[in-house]
Amino acid sequence: MEEKVNKVDTKTEQAMQMGINVPENGYWGNMSSKVCGMVGGAQGGNFTKEAVKAFEKKLIE
Repeated sequence: MEEKVNKVDTKTEQAMQMGINVPENGYWGNMSSKVCGMVGGAQGGNFTKEAVKAFEKKLIE
């Protein structure tokens, strides 16, 4: 399952692969934080990590 999820392009596609009912109107505000937390994972986590690394590198230079 993990390999399949990591190959999708968007978090919406990831949610669909995981069997989560995606809101038709795109509004996730009525979904529980538990469900919303399942979607994203490494896809969003690496962005912040890389942004911090880039900022630290600029500070050193």
